[in-house]
Amino acid sequence: MSAMDRLTALLTAAADTPPTPRELAELLWLAGLSGDPEESPRPPEPRVPDAAAAGAGRDTGGAVDGPADDAAGGTSDSGAGRKDGSASAKSAPDDPAERVPLRLPAPGPSDDPGDRPGGGAGNRPVLAPAPAMLPHPLALQRALRPLKRTVPSARARLLDERATADRIARLGAHPDVWLPVLRPARDRWLRLNLVHDTGPTMPVWRPLVRELHTVLAQSGVFRTVTAHPATPDGEARQVPDLADGRTVTLIVSDCMGPQWRPGPAGERWYRTLRHWATRMPLAVVQPLPEHLWSTTAVPAEPGLLSCATRSAPLSALTFTPYDPESAPRPDAALPLPVLEPGAPWLANWAALVASPGGARVPGAVAWLPPSPVPPGTGGAEAADPAALPARDLVLRFRATASREAFRLAGHLALAVPSVPVMRLVQRAVNRDPRPQHLAEVILSGMLTTVPGPPGSYDFRPGVRDLLLRTLPRTTRGRTRELLDRIGGLIDERAGLTTGEFRAEAGGADGTAGAFATVSAETLRRLGGDTDAGEPPPPRAAGTTTLLFETPTDLTARPETRITLEYAVHEVLARGDLTPQQYEVHVRGNGYAVRIRPEAYLLPVLAAALRGLPGPLAELAERPRLRVTFQDGPEFPAPPQGAAPVLLTVPPALYAAFADSSAASGPHRFRPLFGDAPDAPPPAWYCSLPPEEDAADTAEARDDVRNPVRGPFLARDLRRLGLPAPGRTAIVHTHADSPLTLLDPVLPYDGRSPRPATYYEVDLAPRHAVDRVSLPSSGKGAFTAAVELTWRVDDPVAFVRAEPTAVSERLLAHLLAAGSRITRHHSVRRAAGAQRAVNSQLGGWPVPGLAVTCAVTLAPDYAPPPEVRRPAGRSARPLRDLLADAQTVLFGFDGPLTRLFTATTARAAALDLLGIVAEHRDPEDALAGRPLGDPGATGRELFVHPLDVLRAFAQDRLGPLLRDRLDRLELSAVPDAPTTHHSVVLVRTLHERGRRVGVATDVCAAAVHRYLETYRLPLLAGVHGRDDDLGRLTPDPHRLLHALRPLDAPAATGVLIGSTLAELAAARAAGLRFLGLARNPTVEQALLGAGCDAVVPSLTPVLEAVRTL
Repeated sequence: MSAMDRLTALLTAAADTPPTPRELAELLWLAGLSGDPEESPRPPEPRVPDAAAAGAGRDTGGAVDGPADDAAGGTSDSGAGRKDGSASAKSAPDDPAERVPLRLPAPGPSDDPGDRPGGGAGNRPVLAPAPAMLPHPLALQRALRPLKRTVPSARARLLDERATADRIARLGAHPDVWLPVLRPARDRWLRLNLVHDTGPTMPVWRPLVRELHTVLAQSGVFRTVTAHPATPDGEARQVPDLADGRTVTLIVSDCMGPQWRPGPAGERWYRTLRHWATRMPLAVVQPLPEHLWSTTAVPAEPGLLSCATRSAPLSALTFTPYDPESAPRPDAALPLPVLEPGAPWLANWAALVASPGGARVPGAVAWLPPSPVPPGTGGAEAADPAALPARDLVLRFRATASREAFRLAGHLALAVPSVPVMRLVQRAVNRDPRPQHLAEVILSGMLTTVPGPPGSYDFRPGVRDLLLRTLPRTTRGRTRELLDRIGGLIDERAGLTTGEFRAEAGGADGTAGAFATVSAETLRRLGGDTDAGEPPPPRAAGTTTLLFETPTDLTARPETRITLEYAVHEVLARGDLTPQQYEVHVRGNGYAVRIRPEAYLLPVLAAALRGLPGPLAELAERPRLRVTFQDGPEFPAPPQGAAPVLLTVPPALYAAFADSSAASGPHRFRPLFGDAPDAPPPAWYCSLPPEEDAADTAEARDDVRNPVRGPFLARDLRRLGLPAPGRTAIVHTHADSPLTLLDPVLPYDGRSPRPATYYEVDLAPRHAVDRVSLPSSGKGAFTAAVELTWRVDDPVAFVRAEPTAVSERLLAHLLAAGSRITRHHSVRRAAGAQRAVNSQLGGWPVPGLAVTCAVTLAPDYAPPPEVRRPAGRSARPLRDLLADAQTVLFGFDGPLTRLFTATTARAAALDLLGIVAEHRDPEDALAGRPLGDPGATGRELFVHPLDVLRAFAQDRLGPLLRDRLDRLELSAVPDAPTTHHSVVLVRTLHERGRRVGVATDVCAAAVHRYLETYRLPLLAGVHGRDDDLGRLTPDPHRLLHALRPLDAPAATGVLIGSTLAELAAARAAGLRFLGLARNPTVEQALLGAGCDAVVPSLTPVLEAVRTL
């Protein structure tokens, strides 16, 4: 049999049909072009020092019983992040087999994989993330606030409407001849040049430069933030050096490179620095700690800095050192500020730049002479670390290093001292990791560079063993928990941040040579596969996929395909993406765009919001389009409304959007809730309606029948004000937190303010009436008059449910549930069926509602029951309101007396706030955290002492504030004036057979002391404030307690009050409310809240009672 016959037989057996001659010819042609597949290169072997492997080999699977501060430090720094991450060290499985070890790759392939710990074909390469070098980026941004000024723009102009109108009015000119008046637009004051050293010692600080650039660019302080490299030959090209007073320059350098030393590069670099120094403010950001600055080419000394004007160049600075015996200033030298990358240093520098003159701020200065100064020869030169024994190196480091750096070095002896691993270990063991501690370890002399990427080090001989002895015995012998803690930091960031360094996962030797252990899910997110025999997934770690999907196949709709492709490329082009940053893949129902990790996605999101639906709206058959920014697992499908475009983004991208200027536009994102009620939203979505339907959508969103308004975006929750007690609630959420009811005192729970999405929930009761037919057990039917009253009882649950058409859903449930009940009753037993329906109805389908229902049944052959329609507000006459009232309750402060005037109420509120300030947490005071809520919802809005008491009702200071308010109210009673006609009205109501009582939030002792001189007939009693502060109005407990001994139904009661809190309590208790408004503002508020009637005084009430 020939080769062709054998090939034909194989193809026939595989496909059950013989191939045609053409198919054979094409197969042979393709085989000739393909060639032999090349053998895939073997992954590099991990490089592990012997001592590290020995230290890791002592693993016994136990926990690290290190010092208490180590344990605390390992959890405090990443505690906030571990709440939101996919995994954490605390949640690591106890079974070591469930975690995958990570090792650093070897610098080159090994001839024998078995010679290295963990080496072998089972290793999978991954790209692992590392913690941030800047621990507190928000603090850095806040430190720069003195520079956040605006000035008139030199180019941009805006129309000055007022001046233009004034010109037209004065000149009376024809519109064809007058010119508009323009005024300068407001612009940010400064532009920033961020010059970063690229010398041989700077690669380890590249992450710091990148993070510092991001923090400064996102701060919103500067007009522009541009990064410029400074090469070791002393060149720094294309750095703007405008002498306009609006440009500043920061140089990020460790001052160890050749351009800082004598030589041609140094001469060139110093000429550049002095040129900048005469034209603009200039400073060096030094990543090394302050006590190591003396070892650099630019040593600095502390002192006081002052300048004559704002944004003064270095030539205008004055420096006074703290040490009066310091070395004199070199000839023609300029003071060059040197800063650590920390908030206090940047705050002092910002205050110096923004100072109009005369201010003296602390700082450190290095003298900038015309040329580099050779290192001094007076002192003894430092010994070469390679010539010192290991013991001397460790002892010298212990004597000079900080406590945090020495603890970090000890724990690094259990791992590989590569810079990314150092950052992970530092975050795991130190409370407040700083880049200065990392620099101390790198410059200690205990490390030596090894082949590999920048930042690859190893301990000098003997140093590792000595450092291991500095650790507790349990820590040295058991490394499992340390590996899990380091792996927990990677678990948190996997799939959320881009990878920074290469690692290898797996291996047959357990955790030998590993620097961390991660979960299988983390390994999948990092780009490795949990099965050794399968290749990694095609999508790299950190890659975002932008999906444009339609519900139909576009193969048969070429016009829609072409239009959608045009829209996709418009979004990518307007999103400032270069063609090298993305790949577009065609799918049957749309497109998938793979975006590289380094791409900035916020402009792409802004382009999608502004450009969609775009050309799709012009199609005759407009498709529904779903756009998804996917950076991890698939999101749950958002609810598909009438909008043609539905845009979904992950929480991290939404947080960036909310913190940008794009959030000021008309687009509002809604949280996409998962299954767990207390979990943060897994994604956020936004509907993009076509322009012709935008008005209808806005009208539907603001429908007055819907208790929920929103979502809205607030830059600062403290500016929302205090919600009306019992009338309005505010529910808010962040990108990384679940829905939460707003605490007006501590909206951020001690954290820094940040943008938040919030909803306004109307808590006022709503009514629905209807007449329906319910079946009976026989042939007849019941005619039912239904009256539903419902209000939002749990705002968080109600907002999360996102209900629509609430009244219709409640009535539909009543009809379904009532039909099941009445089927068991004869049509002749309408009274029994009515009692059964009213007692058995429940299980309402809308979460977060408190529902009351009254059903009146009648046989179908009898006259139908009357459907009571709720009267409009204040449309009911006073006589009708009081005619069927059996019990009339009075509020105290307002209806009976005026206990506090506006001035004394404000003074009493400040008195209570003073107690709060006196008993605040000392740590909060030392840290500078504001008292309670210091913004717009703080002291300015507490206009009455009861507002303060309600705000701190659940606080530990509640009882103390209650006792103080009791004394203030008792002292105010002797001077409190009686409300006109209040005493006569109480006696007249008693004469007309009404039971009268007092229900108030004022303490009962103050009420009794006031009423004892009048001897009023209060048969319903006096019900004042008790020890349970949770029962203050708008809680209806006190009103219900007043009605309970009288066995009076709430529908026959009336409350006469003057506050929104009393109105809300009356609504919740089922009482009618008569409002007493002393001014139009109070009257408008009560009417807007649905008050039954509002009167300016008690005179019309007394007249109406006398007619009963």
